[in-house]
Amino acid sequence: MLGLKYLVTITLRENAEQYLDFFHRYNVNSVLSVYCNGTATDKTLSYFGLERTEKIMFKYVVSDSAVPDIVRGQLHEMNIGASGNGITVVVPLDGLGGTAALNHFTGSMSVNKEVCSMAAQGSDYKYALIITIVNRGNSDLVMDAAREKGARGGTIVKAMGTGAEIAKFFGVSIPDEKELVYIVTTKADRDGIMKSIMEKAGVNTDAHGIVFALPVESVIGLQSLVDIE
Repeated sequence: MLGLKYLVTITLRENAEQYLDFFHRYNVNSVLSVYCNGTATDKTLSYFGLERTEKIMFKYVVSDSAVPDIVRGQLHEMNIGASGNGITVVVPLDGLGGTAALNHFTGSMSVNKEVCSMAAQGSDYKYALIITIVNRGNSDLVMDAAREKGARGGTIVKAMGTGAEIAKFFGVSIPDEKELVYIVTTKADRDGIMKSIMEKAGVNTDAHGIVFALPVESVIGLQSLVDIE
């Protein structure tokens, strides 16, 4: 793999400010946040006289070497292991859209750029999840570029950027409105789709797109994927 990890942290919305401070202390260069809710049914909530739990999801990329410290910090400083206080998932990155994407995610972190510039070879997975972070309003541009290289469809999620260094890099305001475009494709089509997105909606365009990919071992319903507007 690339020596980078994609982390997703889900916690109570009331912890948002503390987590932003935490990410700053641990030199996490770029974080995307999405508001979400707990999954308890309305019937259960009504029975116990409770309200639906408001949560926040943070998504960020760091180097392999940074993961142990971040995980320990979340356990000991943020008490993420406590009941109902959140969870963090760590997934290896499989592809990265050039040096600009690497700098976007890692900033001042120490990373082997030679390793990160290569896509994973010889892995036994069959599919890939391509994720593009783009300025809001440019998801159609991303999908048009992806379809030119065989993508069947995608899913769009609205998010807010929280990386001050990225705002300085791109010259945009904080908080910056973003869209995440998720595309599931075959491993064989991955590189062509990523390259097309980088050319049509990459960092040198008004879309300022950042592209990376995650390995997917299996997919259910791949042929029925449709666009979600």
